[in-house]
Amino acid sequence: MVDRESSKSRTAVYRRAQRRLNQGLSICIFPEGGVPEEEIILDNFKDGAFKMATAHNIPIVPITFCDNKKRFSFTFFSGGPGKIRARVHKFIQTDQLNMEEKIKLKEKVRTVILKDLEANCK
Repeated sequence: MVDRESSKSRTAVYRRAQRRLNQGLSICIFPEGGVPEEEIILDNFKDGAFKMATAHNIPIVPITFCDNKKRFSFTFFSGGPGKIRARVHKFIQTDQLNMEEKIKLKEKVRTVILKDLEANCK
């Protein structure tokens, strides 16, 4: 978890993630950086995960979680246990991207997930 209000927390989490990547471990980052309002299907992404992936030349694996809003609702005493469907999309390699593609990477990944949410997760 990262406290977005604290630069110390953001730096510590980023360094911890880098250490794990340097050890050959995988990490999972939810690039929205928080929980969006219920009516927002998928919030804008923060830059950190994409900068890290391109800096380490590691692929990004977009994953759509279809039922998170249903299971973890904003409304008090709603939501609850149950299945959460997850769809793993094609890996996006980062090691061969030029600068323009790196800049567009965040929106490319967001678009993959958003289209899947809108088409298949109702």
